[in-house]
Amino acid sequence: MGLVHPLPQPASADDAPQHMAGVVRSIDSSHCGLCGDKLSARALRHHVVSPQSCDATLTVCHTCHKAALGEGYRPAQ
Repeated sequence: MGLVHPLPQPASADDAPQHMAGVVRSIDSSHCGLCGDKLSARALRHHVVSPQSCDATLTVCHTCHKAALGEGYRPAQ
């Protein structure tokens, strides 16, 4: 493993970077993880956990969500 070094501290409070406060949102996948269809901004997205690949979470479309639950996938929480 690589070594991690801490970032240098600012010399004073005036030198500290100014950050804007805001809401942090996760970026959803733009394609279904199962069928590959493009997910538009208004498309329903569901997150499921794969039973095959070390509990990997996939973002899937509404149609694949229904099929995935019948195939052993489970909803991600």
